[in-house]
Amino acid sequence: MLQITRQTEYAIRGLQHLTRLNGQAPVQLRVIAAECDVSEAFLAKIFQVLGQAGLVQSHRGVKGGFSLGRPASRISLREIVEVTEGGIQLNHCTRGDRSCKEVGHCSVAPVWARAQAALTDSLDSTSLADVT
Repeated sequence: MLQITRQTEYAIRGLQHLTRLNGQAPVQLRVIAAECDVSEAFLAKIFQVLGQAGLVQSHRGVKGGFSLGRPASRISLREIVEVTEGGIQLNHCTRGDRSCKEVGHCSVAPVWARAQAALTDSLDSTSLADVT
């Protein structure tokens, strides 16, 4: 089964929650975790990765929490998936590293390449704002 991980699912849900609040004050992690029905510890790890990628900003202090790193219209689903999954690869041959000994005469490779392109194009053309 080809499926995104829970990490990506919760990352998108958390970012959607921040988007719905439309840039109001930073939101505490526990509030986001409750809204997304995920453990605060797991969401903290996810948001750390999202923060390193600039998708969220962390705010310290009593009124601290998280906010979007940039407008939701400028965050694509592709970027979220690539950050949380470490990339998008349907098959090893779509990496372009030519490690497969069938390179050059595999009749399935072009199908994988088209599917890869369709997936990445779809995710790239869909912003966080589009799905919130």
